[in-house]
Amino acid sequence: MRRQLHLVLPLALFVILRVPSFIEPQWYQDEAGYASTVSLAHIGYGIYVNAWNNKPPLLFGIYWLSQWLWGPGEPGLHVFSLLSGLAALVAAIVGMARLYSPRAALWSGLVLAVIIGSPMFDGDLSLPESLLIGPVTVAVVWFLCTEAGPSAPRTRTRTLVVIGLLLACGALIQQTALADTASILIWCLVRRRWRTTLTIGGTVAILGAVVIVPFMITSGVHNVWYALVTSYVGYVNSAIQARVLTLTFRVSAVLAILVSAWLLRNASDPRLELVRIWAMALLFTAVAPGYNYEHFLLPASVPVVMLVTGIVSRHRDDVALVVHRGGVLLGGVTALGLTVAVVLTFWSPTEGFGHTPWIVGYYRNAVSYMTGSESEVQFDRYFGVDTYGEQQADQWIAEHGLTGATGMVWSNLAWPIVDVGLVPPTRSGPLYVTLALENGTGHILALMNASPPKVIIITPYHIENLQDIRTFISTHTYDKVLDENDMELYVLSGS
Repeated sequence: MRRQLHLVLPLALFVILRVPSFIEPQWYQDEAGYASTVSLAHIGYGIYVNAWNNKPPLLFGIYWLSQWLWGPGEPGLHVFSLLSGLAALVAAIVGMARLYSPRAALWSGLVLAVIIGSPMFDGDLSLPESLLIGPVTVAVVWFLCTEAGPSAPRTRTRTLVVIGLLLACGALIQQTALADTASILIWCLVRRRWRTTLTIGGTVAILGAVVIVPFMITSGVHNVWYALVTSYVGYVNSAIQARVLTLTFRVSAVLAILVSAWLLRNASDPRLELVRIWAMALLFTAVAPGYNYEHFLLPASVPVVMLVTGIVSRHRDDVALVVHRGGVLLGGVTALGLTVAVVLTFWSPTEGFGHTPWIVGYYRNAVSYMTGSESEVQFDRYFGVDTYGEQQADQWIAEHGLTGATGMVWSNLAWPIVDVGLVPPTRSGPLYVTLALENGTGHILALMNASPPKVIIITPYHIENLQDIRTFISTHTYDKVLDENDMELYVLSGS
């Protein structure tokens, strides 16, 4: 046991930090969006057509498996983010123990356990980043240990294929995981590892095609292309429009990653160079969209910690010498530039300090609830008043025999579509997605007028186009049956 202490202690800390995730209420709108997409697909809506989302198919496969195994809700979903985080942590620790030392792996493993295990970067949730971090980390670290060493033997083709399969799984959960594949391919290309490049790149491409082409056939090429590619153009443009310096930085960062990889192709430690490329690629991927969502940084945390550990372990006695080497200096400048971009993208005086108290309170709130000193209402309200109100609405609907009824959820928290099977007249669950798909409230209200839904749920606090839905209700015969905890429930008269 003592010989495995560098592995056991970080894993134990990680599991302890993740325990509260299994009692979280249904509070995060992205999880509700993915879950409602799967629920709509269950009743015949077509994915990428009217059960709409812009994530790749494997993400919905995971959500479907969770609903099939354990039903709707957070605990089942968070089993998968726990397993993915454990896989990433084990891979990173084993990799650092082999590349550096067990002692370095222990301390860095503890740091990673806190970063990945806590809500710091939303690792407690089942978001694409927390689900893909496992397969891609295992893939890159496996490659590091078997292929990237200066005297590594020729890797078996089937090993490279498995690495490619893992990378493909990451990309089929979220498109940004292609950055992990790109990191390995860049490293291989500048070193002229043609066989490795073709095997891994070909595996990722083939598996991606095998999974996505059937959806193109059933849902239409244009629908799949819009969901997985075109829809992101407006998303990114809304963040970087009229920001020439921001766009210039993004182009310069990509060029710097490529140039530094070429200049360091003969580095004395090619494994550490791959970790550097990996860290820079994932940091760039996190800042490129221009949005300060913490979970964007989650996958990048592993290579960044591994890179810092490697630099400290290998060069603590000659840091000055390393800095003065031209090629390494370019890599350092790239790293510094991306770090500055991360700070500018993810931190502001008003928001940067706000997340830390939330994390501390997250565990204090969980302990209070588990020890009985706090009620379920108080516990849920820590995540948002409408969270508890949504549970009340679901309960009322179920008790009055309206499970599976037609219903419009005028909220970004689309869990009622999952929990009580409401069938919306629109193409998606979360309102912010529906408004974009249906080009505003005009078409949404036209669909509702054509066939008034039996149930309408509203979360009036900070919800879009509130007056439009209130006008619709006032011109139709609806009864308000619930108005509590930032949740209003209306039922069509006679239902």
